[in-house]
This record gives sequence, structure tokens and C-alpha cells, in this order.
Amino acid sequence: MRTKLLFDDVDGSVTQVSEVVHIDQRVQWELIIDKIGTDGNPFIYLEQAFNGGGCIPEPTDWYIIGNKCDNTGAFLIDDTPFSIEKSSLKGNWFRIRLEPNDNTTGTVKALFGYKTFI
Repeated sequence: MRTKLLFDDVDGSVTQVSEVVHIDQRVQWELIIDKIGTDGNPFIYLEQAFNGGGCIPEPTDWYIIGNKCDNTGAFLIDDTPFSIEKSSLKGNWFRIRLEPNDNTTGTVKALFGYKTFI
């Protein structure tokens, strides 16, 4: 199992984009989000991208992995810790985007764990 710290106590009151994880094969994954001292519940968007190809080594277009229970595609982080998991990821790149919700304050930490298949 590999882990990547995507957010390390980032400010929950402003939009933040996480570190990018490059994944070159199929994985099982879990995202654990912890909010500390928040007033309000922030939104998290999961995003994936595909290889640019040619001379473009990193992706230019990001696509939301939508929350099927919310028509905006966002996950409302209303509990702590909050966990999202999925058995596969189609993109070669993964990141998350934090969006404040009205008066969100405090900090957010996010850890991405994934297991590759040989």
C-alpha cells in the first residue's frame, strides 16, 4: 500500500487544489479526510486526468469523479474522519479540490492510500 499526503492542514476557507498523484496502473484506493476546528462543512471534488501524450507529460484537462448521491459531483465533508473509497481508478492522474461552503473555517488534512495490481 502506498500513501500520499494530499492536504496537510490547509486552510478550509479558500479553494485549494491538492498535490497530484501519478498512477500508471489500475489501483484500489481510499481517501481519508480529517477536518480540524471547522465552522461549516467544506466540499471536496475528486478529479482524474489522462496522459497528455506526445510532448505533454502532465495532464491539461481534469475530469470530476462524481458523487452519485449529489448532482453537483461534490462530497460534503460533514463528518470527521471522512472516507471515500473505490475499487478502481481509470485516470493516470488523481487530485482533489477543496471548496469552502459559505462560512467554512479551520483546516483540512487529506491522505490518499492506494494499492496497485501486478
